[in-house]
Parts: sequence; C-alpha cells; structure tokens
Amino acid sequence: MAKRILEPNTTLYPVAVVLVTTGGAKPNVLTCNRVASVSAEPPRLAISVRPNRYSHALIRASREFVVNLPAPDQQTLADYLGVVTGREEDKIATAQLKLAPALKIKTPLLADCPVNIECIVEREIELDSHTLFIGLVQAVHTDETLLDANGDVDVARAGGIVYACGAVRERPTGKFNPDDLRRRVKGE
Repeated sequence: MAKRILEPNTTLYPVAVVLVTTGGAKPNVLTCNRVASVSAEPPRLAISVRPNRYSHALIRASREFVVNLPAPDQQTLADYLGVVTGREEDKIATAQLKLAPALKIKTPLLADCPVNIECIVEREIELDSHTLFIGLVQAVHTDETLLDANGDVDVARAGGIVYACGAVRERPTGKFNPDDLRRRVKGE
C-alpha cells in the first residue's frame, strides 16, 4: 500500500461531536469535537476550547460545563451550534433547545440530548491554540432506554452519537453556511 506524507494536522477517524453547555445562569452552547475521557477513578472528561470562543470565557468564569451527547438526528443542530457564535445570537432560543436543571452544578443540560455529563473544572492546561479544560464528572444523566442489562450507557441504542470524520477544521467548509443551517434548525 502506497502512502503519502501529509503536513501535520488533526486527522482522526472518527471524532465524536458533543454539545457543551456552560455559563451558569446565562447559558450558551458550543459544538466541540476535541473531547476525551481522561481518567476513570475518579471519572474526568477533557474538552479543548480556543480562547477566542465565547464559551471559553464562560467556562473560565463559571468553572463548570456539561457535555451533552447528541443523537445522530441532531447533526444539523450540532453543525449550527458550531458555526454561529453566542456573542451575536442566542443559539439556545434560535434552535428552540429545551434546557433542564443540572443536579450538581448551575449550568443546565440540553434536555433533548440522550446523555448529559455534568463537570466542574478541576484544572486547565494552556496549549498553543486551545485551553484544555479537565472536568471532574459530578453526575451523568441518561435516557433510560439507553441502559444495558448492567446499567451502563449503550449509545448504540440511540443509533449512536454524532461523529465528524477526517481533519478537524477550524474554519467551516461549504456545508456550514450559517443562514442555511439556521433555517434547517428552525425547520424552515
């Protein structure tokens, strides 16, 4: 098999896409594909966010975030939430998202997502282009239909979760037209 050498990039296949709520009493939501489970005991998740993103300052101020796992039929929603900034638009209102109170933190959950993971920021690591926020998991909410016989979450029961494939791009490509996504999210 012949291989070609490419410039270093973030090619990883596939990459999970999550919707991150933050901001406490005035929440915002961003799409994030830089997310990982980083320890089991105690459970921790890490998300990586660019400092110029609106949610970055909200996470810093509130010291908490919720990782919401979207179902595959929420891909257009995930695209929209990743392209439009909360600085200029109330994405939660535009997308008619239903919020639900968290159990342990102030930031709400996205009620329409089948799994929600509450986290408090335990530490931050400054990277060249992003800040890695390491969150200590406080509570996990899941749709009961996703639980297997052992009581574990099986996202396959929801048809999986949203994935993006290939190189993760910082600037949207052709399929990410904000006006088109806004109309599709609103059902127009």
